[in-house]
Formats: sequence, C-alpha cells, structure tokens
Amino acid sequence: MPKLLKTPRNKPQARTQATKAKILDAAQSAFAEQGFENTQLDAVAARAGCSRGAIYAHYANKEDLFLALMEHRVYAKFSDLCRKIEEEPDGSKRPDIFKRWVLKQFSDPSWGTLTLEYKLYAVRHPESQSRERLLQLYNSLFRGFARDFVELLFGKSLSSSDRIALERRLAVVGSVLSGLVLEHNFQPKLLPLNHLRELAEELLAALIHR
Repeated sequence: MPKLLKTPRNKPQARTQATKAKILDAAQSAFAEQGFENTQLDAVAARAGCSRGAIYAHYANKEDLFLALMEHRVYAKFSDLCRKIEEEPDGSKRPDIFKRWVLKQFSDPSWGTLTLEYKLYAVRHPESQSRERLLQLYNSLFRGFARDFVELLFGKSLSSSDRIALERRLAVVGSVLSGLVLEHNFQPKLLPLNHLRELAEELLAALIHR
C-alpha cells in the first residue's frame, strides 16, 4: 500500500524526509507547468534547492519521481475520501460523498491533464513498465485499504457480476472526466470549468447509482 511521508524519529531521518518533501513539492509544480515529458530533473532540483544527485539518491529516474509524486498526492486524497465514506452510517448516502469528491477535483484541472499525459506516455513506451507500475498504484488504492473500495462505496452484498459492472463504471467515469479536462484546456471558452462540473454531475448521476 502506498504510504504518506511519516514523521521521522531522528535527525538523519528528518533531513531525508525534508529533502524528499522539497523534491516532491518542486516536482509537482514543475510537472504541472511543463508536463511530464518536457520536465527535466535539473529544473526540479533547482526548484527544490538541491542537486540532481540528491534526486537520484531517492528516485531512480523521472518516471520513478513522477509515480512517487502521484502515489503521495493520490493516496492522501483517496485516504481522506475513504475516511469520510466510512464515517457515513447511511450506506445510501455514500455514493453522493464520492460524487462531491469527484466534482471537487475540477478545482485543479492541470493535474487531470498531467495524469492523462502520463497514461499516454505509458501506452507509447511499453518497455518502460510505466503502465504496469501505474496499474499497481491504482490496484493498491482500490484494494489496499481495510476494505475494498467498491464494497465500501456500495455495500457488502455485491455479487461478482455487480462488482465487475461497478468497477467498469468507475473506469468509464475516470476516462470521460479526463477527456473533459483535456477538452477544457483545448476549448476553454466552449467548456469552462463551471460547465464541466455540470456535465460531470450528469455523468456521475447516470453511472454511479445503486
């Protein structure tokens, strides 16, 4: 299961964690501004105030850094979502919590575009094993918590066919929302963010229901 940066117990650990936090913060801003393929590790190092060697001390390459950033960022958001869902005793209201969470993600459309870019990169470079690592991340999110996310969201009494159908719907939601974010960046006047939220809400209402 992916893990957030933990509070270190001693000074060397504290320095290591502080360096990694600076690198991840710098990587997030660099990737968001320049995209995955255009971002250079030298630029990340400059933003983080460290050397390129310091990055390689913690991450094997740019892909490793990007996946670490995605893991840290997505896990933090996803774990918070799961906590809110678990705290809702009324199972019928849980899908609505998920819908609101998805709509909130439109507040940062640059990340959706970046994720889509990396998926395209992974498809075009099968030798890099990027696709497998990204799939492992998604699988760890959906099945790495105390309870399976689909069961948490829709209830325990799911047949195998119902589970597969719901997982497919969640995949469709993610794919279509990524496409909407891309079109927003391409045609911002035709698809402003407020209109994207309306379209996303209609999509979620149609696909995420029990």
